Amino acid sequence: MIEGDEMRYHLEIYGIDYDDWSIDFGTFSDHTKVMLEDYISDATSCTETSAASDTNEFIFPFHIKKKYFIEGIILGQITLASSEATSHVTSYRVTVCKTNDNTDTNTELFTTGWVTVDDDLSWDAAYSIGEERVYAFWIDAWDYVELGEYDRMFIRIETNADNNCVLWHSNDSNFNDLYIDIPLRL
Repeated sequence: MIEGDEMRYHLEIYGIDYDDWSIDFGTFSDHTKVMLEDYISDATSCTETSAASDTNEFIFPFHIKKKYFIEGIILGQITLASSEATSHVTSYRVTVCKTNDNTDTNTELFTTGWVTVDDDLSWDAAYSIGEERVYAFWIDAWDYVELGEYDRMFIRIETNADNNCVLWHSNDSNFNDLYIDIPLRL
C-alpha cells in the first residue's frame, strides 16, 4: 500500500490592524485585524497595538483552496509590552479557530491552553518606552482538522494582564511581533 504525500505546506502569517480597511465574514463584521502572508507598505495606515486585556482576534481573510487540512506543529509568537506604566502579565492563551460564512458560527480548533507566566514589564517614563516580552508558543495539531470552502481561519489571543499591557501587531517587517506558522495538508 502506498501512503499519500506527507509533505506540508507552511502558511506563515503576520498580524496587522488596518485603519482604513475592513472585512465581513461569518461572525466578523467591519473587522480590521487580519493575518497576512507578508507585510505591506510601511506607509499603510495601521494601528500598532491593542489592549492585551481584550480578546484579540485576527482573521485570515483568504481561501487557500476548496478543502484543506491543518495538521502538524503550529509555531508562533506574540509580543506583549507595557504602555504608560509598569504592567503585569500572569497568563496567555493562543487559539486557532475557524468561522463559517453559511452558519455564522465560530469553532476552536487548536489551542496552547492557558500558559502561566509571572512577568512584570517595566515602563521608562523618562523616555516613554515600555519593556517588551516575546512569548513563543507551539501547538501539536495531531488530530487534523478539515476546512472547507465556507470556512476561514482566525487566531484568538487572550491574556490575563493589567490595563497597562498591550499586544503588538505592528506592520514592521524587521520584527515579527505577531507571527504564526500553520502546517497544511492540501
